[in-house]
Amino acid sequence: MKTHCYGKCVASLFVLTMLSRPIMAEEWGEKMFDRLQIKFGTVARLADTTFTVTVKNPFAEEIRITSLTTSCGCISWTDQAPVSIASRAERVLTIRLDTVRHVGDKRVKAIVGLLEPIKGLSSTVTLPVEGRIRDDFEVRPSSVAFGTVDLGTGYTQRISVTYKGRADWKILSAKVDSSYLTTQIVEKARSNGTIQYDVVVELKPDASVGVLRDRLILTTNEVGGSEIAISVEARVEDDIVVTDAQFGSVTIGDSKSITVILRGKKAFEIETFERIARDGKGKAVPRENAQLKAANPIESSPIDPIDAFKTEFASGVTQVHMLRLTFTPLNEAGMFDETFMVTIRGRNLPVTFHARGRIQDHAVTSLSR
Repeated sequence: MKTHCYGKCVASLFVLTMLSRPIMAEEWGEKMFDRLQIKFGTVARLADTTFTVTVKNPFAEEIRITSLTTSCGCISWTDQAPVSIASRAERVLTIRLDTVRHVGDKRVKAIVGLLEPIKGLSSTVTLPVEGRIRDDFEVRPSSVAFGTVDLGTGYTQRISVTYKGRADWKILSAKVDSSYLTTQIVEKARSNGTIQYDVVVELKPDASVGVLRDRLILTTNEVGGSEIAISVEARVEDDIVVTDAQFGSVTIGDSKSITVILRGKKAFEIETFERIARDGKGKAVPRENAQLKAANPIESSPIDPIDAFKTEFASGVTQVHMLRLTFTPLNEAGMFDETFMVTIRGRNLPVTFHARGRIQDHAVTSLSR
């Protein structure tokens, strides 16, 4: 009886294991996605409407996206398979809603095929996609596309919104999530059931470097379905590029110099150069009389006495500036990480870089030899 029961138990366990495999396969694939559904909301005809999904690989093995498909021609992936995602890495996938050839309500599916090639495990993740494309409402240009903008300059884009229908139709508000953006609504025309607005979107000069993606949400006075979404995108690039100064090992009492290169898209002039002091908690604090001219000593950090850092640079307007930064540690061995700020004439935002390395004393240097 015991043997018979044991055989039944083993058989049952085997069946349960086999049945659980598809469920587990679906689960590991779904765990990689930051969302499992896509909601475009209500969008305007001709609007360039996209949605992004982040796929992150939390596993030790590489994961491959083997296929990207859809159940309807009204949506399409902008990416192409196959795509490999290394362990702990992530990939952003973009799906587009076709507002040129399609109108009306859409409830469709986007499908992603995944493979773990070492063990041969596969998974299929299906994302429900919903959206409503209005044909009584047009946006030109099709999105708020700033393109590439230099850091610190800011920019303004204007889109035209045209509605055909109710004579009392209005845009009540235009909202964005990013604090780097502001909006303004301007009514342009209202005649024979055709209403036209301009919506002005401003990218602030303090927008940080990187790609900014947002959605402009227009709220109208309609009852139900009163919000229309429009894509916003900007790529903010630094107009002046600088690399950090990596000193490596520096011996107490010895000097070491590093050349720091500032390269701009156009000629510029360095106005001041200073080290940013830090308090005991590592927080940057203002330092009086810290602004320095060429060849003047820079105030030292808390671990170094004054005159530990000195700099030399040529004045004038040029596209490439070379700063010669000399460091002479006088005491206290250990790691250092100092922040320096370069003020550019006529530029609102300063340029910052770090000087990093390790201070070692003569005793350690002698032993290493």
